[in-house]
Amino acid sequence: MRHLFLLFIFLFITMISNAQNNEWPSPEVAQMYMQAKEYQSKGAHQESISILQKAIQLAPQVTVLRQDLANSYNRVGNYTAAYQTIQPLLKEAVIEENTYYISGMALQGMGEKKKAKSIFEKGIKNFPYSGMLYNSLGHYYQNFNDPEFALSSWLSGIENHPTYALNYYDASKLYATTNQPFWAIIYGEQYLQLISSTTQNDEIRRMLFSAYAKLYNNFFTASANNTQKTNPSKIDFENAALAILKQLTPVVADGTTTDNLTMLRTRFVMEWMDKYAAVYPFSLFSYQDQLLRDGQFEAYNQWLFGKTENEALYHSWTTFNPDAMPSLNAWMKKNKYNPSAAEFYHSKNVKSLFNNSKR
Repeated sequence: MRHLFLLFIFLFITMISNAQNNEWPSPEVAQMYMQAKEYQSKGAHQESISILQKAIQLAPQVTVLRQDLANSYNRVGNYTAAYQTIQPLLKEAVIEENTYYISGMALQGMGEKKKAKSIFEKGIKNFPYSGMLYNSLGHYYQNFNDPEFALSSWLSGIENHPTYALNYYDASKLYATTNQPFWAIIYGEQYLQLISSTTQNDEIRRMLFSAYAKLYNNFFTASANNTQKTNPSKIDFENAALAILKQLTPVVADGTTTDNLTMLRTRFVMEWMDKYAAVYPFSLFSYQDQLLRDGQFEAYNQWLFGKTENEALYHSWTTFNPDAMPSLNAWMKKNKYNPSAAEFYHSKNVKSLFNNSKR
């Protein structure tokens, strides 16, 4: 249910933005719409439904009214009414991205498995850079116990819409359940940079901390004979990063702690920027490098891991460093993280992670 809440927030913001560009037929209809959105923001969807029904009677030609009404029906579990409301928009010459999403969610709620999948796929065909539609298709596959294609969908969302946070969230969580936590670490941290503070942020911080522990447990149990020298010009992104991380194993030999992770990640960034930054420019590592250069990296790692590891120790650290977190927050507001599609280095070969996946 958490992903549905986050997806609703993203859709809510998108539809507000679209509505602001609408030419309303009257001030009354515009006011009714904004009142309905206010109810939605409070979770009062029945009240929103009542207002939107009246607004549609006054302005049946306004697409966003029908989209919002159908979305509210989805939120209260009345999927049949949602689909009946949104269906006329599927017959228009130009179908909007939100229409595909809301229709697919309604059909999925109705148990119309094949139709829901078809709607999401048609939407992606018409909106190939829609992170929201890739995310929805991924959850379609996840709901039918197909993690391979769920992950493939979320990876395609990251590749084609790199600033859409939810695909990082879902990909990181799914990777964290496998024995290959590297991408859980990468995507989890990218998610935290892309989205404002939510209850899910603490969940991802816990996942990140555990993923580092799992990664180094894998290194500790692997044969030392597997270590080999690598040529920076002939190694892929993932194995280049893993090679550096493995070399740094002694840093966390006495445990995965915030202090140890800070030292490890500091050395990693320095090594990466020296050896691989020119071959594989990557915004997350460049962002970490800038934090390091600006004297914010220790506070940043406390922000990521401190409270998760030990809340009492974290509060002690902030007490002894009272200006650190305000300074970091100001820095992060000034320096927004902005990933690029050009830095998508994932092979998308995920079949070996799962068994018995099926479309």
